[in-house]
Amino acid sequence: MRRLKRRAILGITALLTCVVGQVAIAGEQVLEFKLVTMPIEVKTLEVPNVEGQVVVLNKMRGAAFFKDGRVASKEYILSADFNKGSGPFFGYSTYQFEDGATITSRFSGTSRAGELLHGDYTVISGTGIYAGVKGSGSFDATPHKLNGAYVFNGKFAITTP
Repeated sequence: MRRLKRRAILGITALLTCVVGQVAIAGEQVLEFKLVTMPIEVKTLEVPNVEGQVVVLNKMRGAAFFKDGRVASKEYILSADFNKGSGPFFGYSTYQFEDGATITSRFSGTSRAGELLHGDYTVISGTGIYAGVKGSGSFDATPHKLNGAYVFNGKFAITTP
């Protein structure tokens, strides 16, 4: 009888831990991360008769390492209209966490030749624990010595139902 009570108490405690863990995700959160990405597909087209003008379409992939210890894969599409390295860019990205939950956002910014990149996110959807997510965020390129990779510091300020 004592074992049965002890197992029941342990079972209820485990259930409450799971429920409370899920509830803790709901509400407002700030998710900070370090992101490393690399190009998978690159398409660059030179604009005829406009010196230094290119239109770029890239598919990128990488990994985001969040301050809370979680890791997410990231895949995104980037489009840019650059003149001599400066100009507007935008794209769509999806972060997929180890539990399968996702955050998808649109990002945009303006690149300036010789300066580190900055952009802003608008969160547009999510799945799993991020279903119904809303929010915004930003990212900033960081100096590094990795060949062919891009390194960013990023942040989402999100609200979940």
